[in-house]
Amino acid sequence: MTPFAELPCWVIMNCAEDKKCPAKESPTENCWEIFSEIDSRTFNICQDCIVFLSRQNVSTISSSEMERIMNNKGIDLPASSVAVSSQADR
Repeated sequence: MTPFAELPCWVIMNCAEDKKCPAKESPTENCWEIFSEIDSRTFNICQDCIVFLSRQNVSTISSSEMERIMNNKGIDLPASSVAVSSQADR
């Protein structure tokens, strides 16, 4: 798992704060599990999602790659996440 795995999906996806979303209503559940209950076909999409990938025990995205993606999306990262990600890639 990347250090960013602890961030809520709406932070990683840079969703609008006022956007209503089932994942925001159940912040302790994984978003892909919530959406799979709504529509089982969504899991195919979720498997390619950065949130899903960042939360896997063996992630295909390194912490530095995740940090670059987040920066490119214009997401301000908590200083603790950036510090942890720098240490994780060493």
